[in-house]
Amino acid sequence: MKQSMKILFLFCLLAATRAGATEILVTDPWIREAPPSVRTLAAYMTISNTSTHAVGLESATSDDFEMVDIHRTETQEGMSHMMKQTGLQIKGGENVRLEPGGYHLMLMQPRRHLQADDTIILKLHFDNGEDISVAAVVRKQ
Repeated sequence: MKQSMKILFLFCLLAATRAGATEILVTDPWIREAPPSVRTLAAYMTISNTSTHAVGLESATSDDFEMVDIHRTETQEGMSHMMKQTGLQIKGGENVRLEPGGYHLMLMQPRRHLQADDTIILKLHFDNGEDISVAAVVRKQ
């Protein structure tokens, strides 16, 4: 009887571990510091999809901002424009870098002044049902 209890315990532990496993890894999340009068900031990071199928970032939120949108910088005729995106697909086994001049999260209407070394929690919402909270550090750039 003890052996069957051990096997049952190991099976439950494995199932719980797998259920909590994530397909998405987020590395190096950061926010560029801006002067206090600036009402829009940007967040950057690398999002990696460790699964074999595509996963989409649908939206992001933060208690420190009124609104967070997914944007991409486009340059047309020498002018840079921020283009709002409805989502961001990450193919299986690949990663997407959110970086200056490319994809990024627009952080609008901060609820407090942010300075270098402050930490902001961003909640990323994916189409596979995963919600991931990441701590982004404000950096001078």
